[in-house]
Parts: sequence; C-alpha cells; structure tokens
Amino acid sequence: MLNEVQEWKRSDAEKQFTDLLEGAKEGRIQRIADVDGTFEVKFTAKSDRERIGDVLARGGPSDT
Repeated sequence: MLNEVQEWKRSDAEKQFTDLLEGAKEGRIQRIADVDGTFEVKFTAKSDRERIGDVLARGGPSDT
C-alpha cells in the first residue's frame, strides 16, 4: 500500500474529501485530475518516528 497512487476525478475528490485525506495519511499519494492539470496530496507526519507500515514492509528482525 505504501507509495501507491490513488487516482481521483476532481468532482469525486471534492465529494469524498475525508476519504482522500485518510488515504494520504495511510501512505497513498492522492492524485486528483483537473481540467487544467493534476493535484497530488501526500501526508507528512510531524513525528520523527518511523511509520509502522514502513517497518513492516522491510520484514525480518529489527536491529533496534
């Protein structure tokens, strides 16, 4: 799921804005097509801690 892109039409993104934000928070880039171009929404956490999804994606034992 990490680094996946979810495509939206602008009208759908406006109607489902909460879903769009949650998808970004879960690690998926949200790409919104507009007649003049494309928007991309990406969530950046304020914490320096590593996201659990990134840890699990590596697999294997942890060195820490």
